[in-house]
Amino acid sequence: MALGLLLSAIAAIAVLAHEGSGEEEILVEPSTVTAGETVVLAGSGLEPNDERVIVLVGQHDTIHLTEVETDAEGMFSLELTVPAHLPAGTYELQAIGDETLSVPLAVTAAAGAVDVPNAAEESVAARQRGPVDLAIILAFVAITVALGGWLIWRAERFRGVRTA
Repeated sequence: MALGLLLSAIAAIAVLAHEGSGEEEILVEPSTVTAGETVVLAGSGLEPNDERVIVLVGQHDTIHLTEVETDAEGMFSLELTVPAHLPAGTYELQAIGDETLSVPLAVTAAAGAVDVPNAAEESVAARQRGPVDLAIILAFVAITVALGGWLIWRAERFRGVRTA
């Protein structure tokens, strides 16, 4: 029993030491690119010989780019081509493993590409209702309540006749 507690304590200390290092990071160069161009993505402070899935996350979709394995020192470096069909916007390159590390990537649309407007930049205004709209809604609610009350009264009256 004491040996199990000792092993658990040692494992917990090792995990906390690894998590507390705060050295895990990924970097992208350049951080602004035109769709269709290449970037270099590098990671460090990761688990040695660990598999990572590299994805590009946008506002509306996630694109699987590749997988990479860290070296014995927990580092990787690879060249990625940003898909040429991407609209302009801010994306995130993510290295997914035991944890997900992210780095922002600003993408400008390629020449001749259709630019999709950013939904975050569009504002949505609440619809303003006039007095006539409100009167119609209140009348509908009043009729619905009255009809519901009448149906309940009829059901109670009908039930009372049958049980008597």
